[in-house]
Amino acid sequence: MRSARFIRFFLMVAVVIGSDDASAKIKAKPSNARGLVIARHMDMAVDADAQSRALAAQVGAVSANYAKAASVTPGSPYVGGAQRNNVAGNLRGLYESEVEVGMPLWLPGQRDAFEATVSASVHETEEMLIRRRLEVAGLLREAWWTAQRAARLTEVARQRVATAQEIGANMKRRVELGDAAKTDALLADNETLAAETELAQAIGSEKVAYLNYAALTNGGTPTGSLEVLEPTRDMELHPELRALRAAVSRAETEAKLVERSPIDNPEVGVFMRQDHNYQYVTGADQPFQDQRTDSTTVGVHFRVPLPTDARNEPKRAAAEAELVKTQAEYERASRVILAQVQAARESLAAAQKAAVVAKKRLVLASEQFALSQKSFALGETSAFDLYRVRQLQLEAQKMEANARIDVGVAISRVNQALGYAP
Repeated sequence: MRSARFIRFFLMVAVVIGSDDASAKIKAKPSNARGLVIARHMDMAVDADAQSRALAAQVGAVSANYAKAASVTPGSPYVGGAQRNNVAGNLRGLYESEVEVGMPLWLPGQRDAFEATVSASVHETEEMLIRRRLEVAGLLREAWWTAQRAARLTEVARQRVATAQEIGANMKRRVELGDAAKTDALLADNETLAAETELAQAIGSEKVAYLNYAALTNGGTPTGSLEVLEPTRDMELHPELRALRAAVSRAETEAKLVERSPIDNPEVGVFMRQDHNYQYVTGADQPFQDQRTDSTTVGVHFRVPLPTDARNEPKRAAAEAELVKTQAEYERASRVILAQVQAARESLAAAQKAAVVAKKRLVLASEQFALSQKSFALGETSAFDLYRVRQLQLEAQKMEANARIDVGVAISRVNQALGYAP
């Protein structure tokens, strides 16, 4: 039922813009086809987009923090040692050496909080990548319709040149036969030169638009049909809102991590110490001699920082500020996106109405020009009046061409506002 409804809608749009070819394509491909060109060119544009590639790499960089979350220690273990000898005093040959091995320790609940933060950051980066794809889709859609408009105006300019040449040739024959004044021939030449100038400018604009599109898509050509109007969907699926919700989730996990980290990580170490020295020994029953003493000890070192407001309050305030900011951005984006969708739909409705009017005007202008040509051939209308009517037809042709493009632009902007990025 839904697919049939959308097919009927697209057929109506095609009739509005006067395109039998478009109607055939819509019949051949239902609305769930997600467009004819945009999906393929989207992949090309994203592959060529530096920011998309940077975000894809950032996903891996953020994921690397899982190694820390899986570690038994939040930092690097350490190995230390010391060695000393006496230089004065009543001990001789004092030698002491010590070796220590230790590591920082996770605080209660800190490891789980850190892992949750890593997961939230990875998810946010992935959603940012999806949001960037939508941004690239917007660039592609604008570039596509810029190229289509340039191509359509080039076609109108070619028609103007052809008509001007045809009228000019007829005008010269009439001048040669004495049925028209020399000024009529000059008027025809002026119109032909104006038409050729406009054509040259239009061709230049078309080439620039095609080059810009090719640069955006890394070689894509804006030919064929871009896309069809997509159905309304749950706006919570919009890439912008998804990315902002992920940012809120990440801010919440960071706030929890701050709560689980009231102090710097404590450290614990195990050490072994060995020392010996020589000392004089005298006794009533012993001769004077040197006696060596040896000692080996094993112990534990630990360091536990104490919590202070000077350390914790700024961290708590920063985490809370980040959470408030992300929540405010999400709420604002929700309002803006709804307004954008409504505005895009209003623009589409206006473009469809304008296309109907422009089509009617072109029909009338073409009929008027045909009658003026007959009147001119019968000598009932001057060359100046003929070209004035021709100018009205030319304006109608341009308006109709722009109106047809405006309908396509409006459809793409509705899809963009809805968050569709094939």
